[in-house]
Amino acid sequence: MAIIGEIRKRYWLLVGIIGVALLLFVLSDFQRKRNKQDNTIGVIAGEKIAITEFNLKVEENSEMQKTNSGKDNLTAEENYQVRQQTWQQVVNEIIMDKQYDMLGVSVSVEELDDLIRGNNPHQYILKSFSDPKTGQFNPKAVTEFLQNLDNAEKVSPENKQRYLQMEKFIKSDRLSSKYNSLITKSFYVPTALAKRNYTESNTMANVRITGVTYQTISDSAVKVTDADFEKYYNENKYKFKQDKPVRNIEYVLFEPKMSEEDIVLMKANIQKAYTDFVATTDVPGFVNATSDNRYDSTWHKRGTFAPNIDTLLFSAPVGQVLEPMEDNGMYRIFKVVDRQTNADSLMASHILVSYAGTPIQTATRTRETADKLADSILNVVKTNPGAFEMLAATKSDDESVKAKLGDLGWFEDGKMVPEFNAAVVKGTIGDIKKVETQFGYHIIKITGKKDPSTKVKVAAVDFRMEPGSKTIEALYNEASNFAAANTTIEKLEKTVKDKGLNLRNADRLNTTDNTIPGLKTAREVVRWAFNEETEKGAVSNVFDIEGTYVVAALKDKVESGYIPLEVLKEPIKPLVIREKKAEMLMKKVSDQLAKNKDLYGFVQQNVGSKVDTADVSFTSANIPNYGHEAKLTGQIFAATKGQVSGPVKGDQAVYVFVLDQMKEAPATTDFENQKRQMAQYFQGRAGMLGNILQEKAEIKDHRLLFY
Repeated sequence: MAIIGEIRKRYWLLVGIIGVALLLFVLSDFQRKRNKQDNTIGVIAGEKIAITEFNLKVEENSEMQKTNSGKDNLTAEENYQVRQQTWQQVVNEIIMDKQYDMLGVSVSVEELDDLIRGNNPHQYILKSFSDPKTGQFNPKAVTEFLQNLDNAEKVSPENKQRYLQMEKFIKSDRLSSKYNSLITKSFYVPTALAKRNYTESNTMANVRITGVTYQTISDSAVKVTDADFEKYYNENKYKFKQDKPVRNIEYVLFEPKMSEEDIVLMKANIQKAYTDFVATTDVPGFVNATSDNRYDSTWHKRGTFAPNIDTLLFSAPVGQVLEPMEDNGMYRIFKVVDRQTNADSLMASHILVSYAGTPIQTATRTRETADKLADSILNVVKTNPGAFEMLAATKSDDESVKAKLGDLGWFEDGKMVPEFNAAVVKGTIGDIKKVETQFGYHIIKITGKKDPSTKVKVAAVDFRMEPGSKTIEALYNEASNFAAANTTIEKLEKTVKDKGLNLRNADRLNTTDNTIPGLKTAREVVRWAFNEETEKGAVSNVFDIEGTYVVAALKDKVESGYIPLEVLKEPIKPLVIREKKAEMLMKKVSDQLAKNKDLYGFVQQNVGSKVDTADVSFTSANIPNYGHEAKLTGQIFAATKGQVSGPVKGDQAVYVFVLDQMKEAPATTDFENQKRQMAQYFQGRAGMLGNILQEKAEIKDHRLLFY
């Protein structure tokens, strides 16, 4: 009754506490929704980043990635990486711009111009305006390019945008270089500090030491209680603090596999394709219409294919269709289209007439103009072959071979771009031809061929070994039924055990993670795990991730701050057991030393232990045969010479030692080397400054709401 009376007295206080809690919950949810409604993807050092602004930067970086990789589209994983890199780029720009403004670090217009057109241009300029074959830099090309930067006929909008982006990177790189130099060169080591470091590094303690390792007690002999866990947790709580929330999940993958019916159907389709392939007269058309891969018209040398296939292809007559065979996850039907013996090594000279939009960035003429100029050069050299070298030296856009009068030297068959290579292979020595490639128009003179070998042209009809629609539908139904029947993590774990399924784990997921074991692109699973409405123990609906179905369960929700003991119990169990072993050994060693405080007598009582003699440095804290033992090193340097120590609890063992001698550091008045080493160490650590600045910037990352 007394308790009820106390509750009645504090009724309004309880109502107030509950009301405040509800208000905080509502405000938290309101803030989360508000972030998405006002299109704020993040706040960095007080600056809001709009999702529209961020997406524009992502799009720019995506286009650059496509250009650099030569791809029309990026994979889901590549798109994720671009978003990650763009976020880091935005974070760095905002944080570092504030640092530059505060310190007055800048790059003048004149300085930037010198980095682009000066005597020592930036590496980006050197790379962009150098010949891709020889690596030779062409400074005149830079000047010509900049003079025509606003001339859309000579410099395409894409190339102009690419250059402006590069100019921005050059400025950013110089700012970063100046800032880093300012930081690293600002460190000063006082003589007194260098002297102390010298003394600590060079004073050596000569000790006799022995230890009883924790391995002498088996884990099964140690019983740990909840109190032991709590004691260890409380004593080491500082180690278990985290700045960001994490999630632990369990999940089951339902991976598509071909059924017997799929295999039978596939073999029937392959057999029909084989029959039709034998009969067809339009090989390229048939392959493109039937195969999972496009027709490949290139010539292949021996060793191109798997050994068993290689042997069959080079021994079969032209026109023969080989029986279907399995190769690298596919069923393949090969047809030997042609066989010929031609040179492995080729020699040619060329005159390149390029145009805007090709990889030759200095080219500004249109494609039509380039075509007419190439025709004109072709007519001249066919009429007067002796003019070829002079025109190669004066008219070619290939700077790498101008000095060689267009001579490309010997090259291996297949190493040039396909159109160029085919023209040389098909022609005879002395032929002069015009051909267009991705670099522009080439006037080619074939000057040599040697090392003939047999090559084959092969057509392949490929069938990927994939499950059919019925199998996929059945798999999805299986995953859906599994999710519907196991609505809690307890049910899911029991079903997995009963049915012998493979239960996977992904622990300590971050909000920005994209992959989990077995899945390269699991972003939707991660977002589900971090959704405010996903409770601990909840089971997800079915995720379809690139044809694999996933059902996940949220095992733990750990917010920023101290990780709860219940989450840590399994991970820290070995450490708690070690602490119990340490308690047991400390008592045992104390009792032994109380009876006989003699180092060698102690060793005789502990089978497997021995006395080691070692020189120990205070700064390294390395104990031979045992490893890094900072606590033990501290005890050694605080010990009285000649006395047997009491037991010392270390990371690997419980130790007993005798300090025999303290060897003082050799006397010196020259600490310059010490100063230099300390400065180098600091400069190496200065690379962590970016992380420190980010921690201080109070970054609020809301990407999870959008991606």
